[in-house]
Amino acid sequence: MTGLLALFFLVFRLPTAAQTPTWQSAQAVAVATRAGSSVTAITVDAVGNVYLAGVFATTVTLGTTTLTSFGSEDIFVAKFNPTSNQFVWAQSAGGMALDQPNDIVVSGNSVYVAGIFYSTTARFGAVTLPLTGTSGGFIAKLTDAGNTSSFTWVQQTSASFTSLVVALAVSGSSVYATGSSGGVSASFGAITLTSAGGSDLFVAKLTDAGSTGSFVWVQQAGGAGSLNLDQGNALAVSGSNVYVSGSFSGASASFGPITLASAGQYDAFVAKLTDAGSAGSFVWAQRAGGAGLDEAKALAVSGSNVYVSGTLASATATFGAITLNNAGSNDVFVAKLTDAGSAGNFVWAQQAGGTGDDYTQSLAISGSSLYLAGYCASPTISFGPTTLTNRGSSGTSDVFVAKLTDTGSTGDFVWAQQAGGAGSEGASAVALSGATVYITGSFGSATASFGPLTLTNPIPNIQVGFLASLSDASITATAAGQASALSVLYPNPAHQTATLHLPAGSKPTSLTLFDAQGRSMRRYPAPAAEASLDLRGLPAGLYLLRGSGLLQRLLVE
Repeated sequence: MTGLLALFFLVFRLPTAAQTPTWQSAQAVAVATRAGSSVTAITVDAVGNVYLAGVFATTVTLGTTTLTSFGSEDIFVAKFNPTSNQFVWAQSAGGMALDQPNDIVVSGNSVYVAGIFYSTTARFGAVTLPLTGTSGGFIAKLTDAGNTSSFTWVQQTSASFTSLVVALAVSGSSVYATGSSGGVSASFGAITLTSAGGSDLFVAKLTDAGSTGSFVWVQQAGGAGSLNLDQGNALAVSGSNVYVSGSFSGASASFGPITLASAGQYDAFVAKLTDAGSAGSFVWAQRAGGAGLDEAKALAVSGSNVYVSGTLASATATFGAITLNNAGSNDVFVAKLTDAGSAGNFVWAQQAGGTGDDYTQSLAISGSSLYLAGYCASPTISFGPTTLTNRGSSGTSDVFVAKLTDTGSTGDFVWAQQAGGAGSEGASAVALSGATVYITGSFGSATASFGPLTLTNPIPNIQVGFLASLSDASITATAAGQASALSVLYPNPAHQTATLHLPAGSKPTSLTLFDAQGRSMRRYPAPAAEASLDLRGLPAGLYLLRGSGLLQRLLVE
């Protein structure tokens, strides 16, 4: 009881200073006795359930589910309940060769996973995908039934050489995917495209019809050279606007009517498309980088603000009129653009790094707060006022997570946190749920420290997946909005009834009470200013009360 009450106070307390949060939890995921694993993607649903995707070999256990791989390394998808600290269900997919998920998103009870497969045939439940070329891309939907799940449909991307899906975004029944396809032609269901060069990036739209999914339109972009390697790495969607970021090589790359000229080996790009329903078209595109290899890896959108993060290897790199100077081999960058409708322009850019190789892999946003995750191999790495010192020897890497605040015309690093040991560790993804910041990835050290928490690797020097979290109380006020921050729910804990008092000016909206499994337990009519909530007959436990602009936790005794 005391621990749960402390959680409520933590969630709703407003911060008094920008302090670096400490690690709250850390655990190894998909541990095999003879082989490694890695968590490659993470997402959370509206009621706080965590969904993970990754790779595993041999046999692993997630909760009460034991998975055995078909061959080399297979895909796993799992649901984790942070309230019970248990995995609820897990599914596997793949074939005899290496198969890997790259992204996972959730919408309601639909869980979408995308990635790459090298197996001659790859199984996703009852569906089997045949390989065309040397690799194929996949987009799969699972239906979450609460305590169980099943694959519902799978679509593949194929090409005469290689194809892979790197990122997903979902809006209603529209599912968007990006990645790359190499070879003379590429197929997306009934849609076939002819390549402009060696490897083209694509943005595709699918419609989820429930039991089936189908491609609606595909747009490709890239250069004309046979050795060009162009790829989409991240997606974000806002209304009918679809944003994509990644990298392109060669002298130039075309995004519909827009042509970007490269400044070096690889340049980062950010582009906007408009989804007109049955067709999509590029509206604007911007490049960033210098003479070296620069790549955008992550993307987030809030209103007209577009945030992009990645890695720059150029000694100097330009972001519009802004120039960043690299401190080492590879530095982390994060930049903001403003979408003015028909054009996008860089507003600010920040970097972090040291003398070695430092990479960002993922980006999450809550209001004006941005959270980056990746890995750093520099002996020391600076994130604004914070300096992290590598815990391993030369050439090894640590996990990092860092926070920036967007002040409008600039972005400032607020804090940075790390984890690791004597070997190499890295974060692959970051996700937010209330005041909790989740980090996933893998660790290879015999022991890896997450603040006061230590993970032990049963097979040192082999990578093992992890799930860790820290708590940033400042998220709550930003994410929940004014109505949530000023709403009062009492008593808390409650027995048979509870009262919700809304601040003046709140828009009346119906309320739904969810249990820890994400199931809708009670619905209440829209209150004018105050509502009495009937809790009689509910099992004791933790619940979440939601409405428009409202997010409150309630403990029922």
